[in-house]
Amino acid sequence: MTLSVRVPASSANLGPGFDCLGLALALYNRIRIAEASTPHVVVNGEGEHDLRRDPSNLAYRCATIGYQLSGRAAPAFALELHNAVPLSRGLGSSSTAIVGGLLAGAALAGVALSPDELVTKAAEIEGHPDNVAPAVYGGCTVAVIADGVRVAPIPFPAELTALVFVPSRRLSTAKARGVLPETVSRADAVFNLGRTALLVAALCTNRLDLLALAGEDRLHQDARAALIPALPRVLDAARQAGARLAALSGAGPSILALADDRIEDIAAAMTAAAGSDLPGRVLRLAVAPKGATVE
Repeated sequence: MTLSVRVPASSANLGPGFDCLGLALALYNRIRIAEASTPHVVVNGEGEHDLRRDPSNLAYRCATIGYQLSGRAAPAFALELHNAVPLSRGLGSSSTAIVGGLLAGAALAGVALSPDELVTKAAEIEGHPDNVAPAVYGGCTVAVIADGVRVAPIPFPAELTALVFVPSRRLSTAKARGVLPETVSRADAVFNLGRTALLVAALCTNRLDLLALAGEDRLHQDARAALIPALPRVLDAARQAGARLAALSGAGPSILALADDRIEDIAAAMTAAAGSDLPGRVLRLAVAPKGATVE
């Protein structure tokens, strides 16, 4: 028996919602899995020259964990990865491997994981829930770790489109997290608490006029600008061109803009602002309404 799993990309934080807010994007990685006599891994698309082709591959390891939830030892797998999500760009590529691998392995073993069980196991492996939650549930989510992972969906305005400037170069999440300060001031904590609350309220009530203010951040973007010097000017260019919200996507270096109008102007402005020191491309993506699915 061969199964196929599809998992969407995700953009985390959305500005102030560090490690808790996430948005599923209609850009998908697919995993095909079957039992085999010996381990076999094929990678197509993004990462085909970089990802491991043996049982140490992240998706393979997670498929093994997923299968073992049946209480049985995992067999060898034949695994085919068809990747459209760029690696190490702040678009949740590792979350697609973790969520997809867990779901694929469990499904092959006949285990029906609930979304809550899947997201909790995925967050244990990933270390934080902001990307795995939208990868599991789809749409826009807020997720916190508390006796597992608690996830709540956030209504997302249908008129908003995601524009993602994806640089050609990569940035590891570990490096991007490594530049963050260990402590923050009370003023900055209050600033982000207020913006995060306002962002959730603005999305829930369709107050697009509040998104620019609500998307401001003092916890991570300034520190990460040291690794992505073009970040401030790309954010400013997107806002000036008409973006409702502009923010670093996850740990970066991709940059997210949400817009309901002037789509082409915003895309052009982001590319121009990035300039020759941060070459890249803009992806226009819808919000993925569903998370990981067995096809």
